[in-house]
Amino acid sequence: GVVNPFVFPPVSEIVLRWLGLVMSAAGWRPLLETLWRTLAGLAGAIAVGVPLGILMGRVRWAQWFFEPLFSFAFPLPKIALIPLFVQWFGLFDLSKVMLIFTDCLFPLVIFTYHGARGVSQSYLWSAQARGTGRWRMLWRVVLPLSLASIYDGIQVAVVVAVLVAVVTEMVAGGGGLGYVMIRAYRFGDVRTAFATLLSISLIGFALYRIAQWGRARLLFWHVADA
Repeated sequence: GVVNPFVFPPVSEIVLRWLGLVMSAAGWRPLLETLWRTLAGLAGAIAVGVPLGILMGRVRWAQWFFEPLFSFAFPLPKIALIPLFVQWFGLFDLSKVMLIFTDCLFPLVIFTYHGARGVSQSYLWSAQARGTGRWRMLWRVVLPLSLASIYDGIQVAVVVAVLVAVVTEMVAGGGGLGYVMIRAYRFGDVRTAFATLLSISLIGFALYRIAQWGRARLLFWHVADA
């Protein structure tokens, strides 16, 4: 009786409501919607951000052109762009995926950029002495040596992707766990709201752990040195 159950229901009731949602077909649909939007935006950001960050780090014209743009836009809270993205891409999946992509792009580009800039010049000289061309060097030398920094960016971007996916669903609707949670609050269904929050936390935790597992497998030499 110390805590108002309408504000914070007992944990046992939250877990029971969460189990009920997980075991029902209706409970899986919003979870899968949020998950695929998160992964689609994150994958697009990795596909664009990693090559762009390497170019900025090692090619002078790319650094000259893109670095001022990212320096100017990085402090901007991307959540403020939700109305603009909804107007451009509609209420449903595309606007959410594009906002996730935009928000995740910045940490990926910045971490990759600093990783590429930090490659020791001796490795580049050695590759040049063996006749390695400029573009081949980016792929065969700079990218492998930047992987540790790139993976730091991916781990940050995973958390950002889940956060932005849920916030956009809460603000713009269109299904997903964020929409379910805000709708439950509006109708006073606090148990469903907390159960949905538990699902969101588990998605974020699972994706982060998968990223850590991938890092340990791909960068075993870096983990061992650390």
